[in-house]
Amino acid sequence: MLSHLCAATPALYILWITMAKIAGQEDREKTTALKDLLSRIDLDELMKKDEPPFTFPKTLEEFEYAFNEYGQLRHIKTGEHFVFNAREDLHRWNQKRYEALGEVTSSCVFSKALF
Repeated sequence: MLSHLCAATPALYILWITMAKIAGQEDREKTTALKDLLSRIDLDELMKKDEPPFTFPKTLEEFEYAFNEYGQLRHIKTGEHFVFNAREDLHRWNQKRYEALGEVTSSCVFSKALF
């Protein structure tokens, strides 16, 4: 019986290696197909799909922010610090809003510093 097992061992070993190669090849093919599919997806376009337009206020008052007596930027109605995530799941819109407020804030600070 041991002789039959010893005789079968090389055949089983070859079968096991062959199956592993086939499985590895299938995985590589699936990975390649997935990469190809993902490369065709324009993530910027997907993110823009439900995004509101990038039109923002031109003054601090229109943003409903003002500097308090300590020079801190605060919301006029709530007194809270600036909230980056004004709209959940709209990171690009929040980022553009942040940048627009930064421009308005910079203009305000520099105009006050000149006088």
